[in-house]
Parts: sequence; structure tokens; C-alpha cells
Amino acid sequence: MPTPVTEIVILSFLPNSQLEDPIHSAHTILQRQDGFLRFKWGRWEEDQDKVQLFINWKDITHHQAFIASGAEYTALLATVSAILTQPPEIIHVHFALGHETINKILDDPVVELATFYAVGEGFEEAVDRTLAVGAKSEGCLGYVRGGVVEELEFGDKKEKGKGHFAAISWTSVQARLEATKREDVREAGGVIIGRIGGYEVHHVRFR
Repeated sequence: MPTPVTEIVILSFLPNSQLEDPIHSAHTILQRQDGFLRFKWGRWEEDQDKVQLFINWKDITHHQAFIASGAEYTALLATVSAILTQPPEIIHVHFALGHETINKILDDPVVELATFYAVGEGFEEAVDRTLAVGAKSEGCLGYVRGGVVEELEFGDKKEKGKGHFAAISWTSVQARLEATKREDVREAGGVIIGRIGGYEVHHVRFR
């Protein structure tokens, strides 16, 4: 039975690159692929030269088949390769409840995206508690999390470990910043730190 998966991509562009046409061309190619379901993209709030893509597939095998397709995948890469500063960073995530919840999150005004590296024992219980506490904050609209299919590199030694990904939607970035001032949010977040090797967080307005 197919297992829905979301391909998550980070693209790093040359400063002041014009992106709308290349992204539109990439989307057009993706729409032709078997198993493709949905495409959303947006610039990082913290770095406007970075772009995040969320691509839903019926199953990871459909994306793997697209990569192996040759001409079609080469055409996709060609839409942006001339203005990239480094190769795309790609992971796959199985979100809880499939695509329904992540689709709703990405349609909200701004989304906080968190990647957790080298997650250890007790992490999932800790992150569930942290997300539930944060969801009580004014301006928080919802959240979803899921395991990363690939092992992720972390640290100076580039060691590999189990990864996890969370998406939390907000009415604004300011609402997220205000939430961090709550003592219970800081306390819950502190519990996670002891169960991971590292983390990265940024915000995106998807279109």
C-alpha cells in the first residue's frame, strides 16, 4: 500500500535572483509526473536568497522513479541550476495523518520549520509536549511532525543520525517571537535539547 511522503527541498540562490519564472517551470514539469500531488514554495523570512519547496507524492517510489527518468529530471534541475549557489538539499518526511494536515499548515500565513538532528530516546514524547504547550500560544494555528526517511548529517564531524521534522503555523512571525517569552514554552523546549544532537529553525510564507 502506498505511503504518502513529502519531499522537502532547500534551494540556495544567487542574491537578487528572479525566481518566479524558474519556479513556475519546475512546477510545470512536476505536474507531469506520475504520483505527484501538490507543490508549495516560499522564501525564508531569515534569508530571502533561500527557498523552501514542499512536494507531496503518493509514495516515495514515485519520486525515485522521477529521479531515474533521465530527461525529465534533468529538465527540472536545469530550471534553476544556473542561479544556485550549491546543490539542492533534499529530505523526505512521513507526516502524521498523511498529507491532509501538512497541506493545511502550509496554507496558513507563516510557517515555522524545525529540523531535529540525532534524535534520541524520549524525543517523540518531549516534542509532542513542546508542540502541545506552544499550540496554546496566541497566534498559533496548528502543527504537524514526522520522521525523516534519510539519516541526517550533523556536527563538525558530519556524523549521521535519525532526523525529525516539525511544521508549526502562525498568524505572523511576531506571534511566534512573543510565544518564546512564555516560561512554559521555554521550559518544554529545554527538555527537547537533551534528546537531540542539534536543530535548525526558520520561517516561510508559502505560496
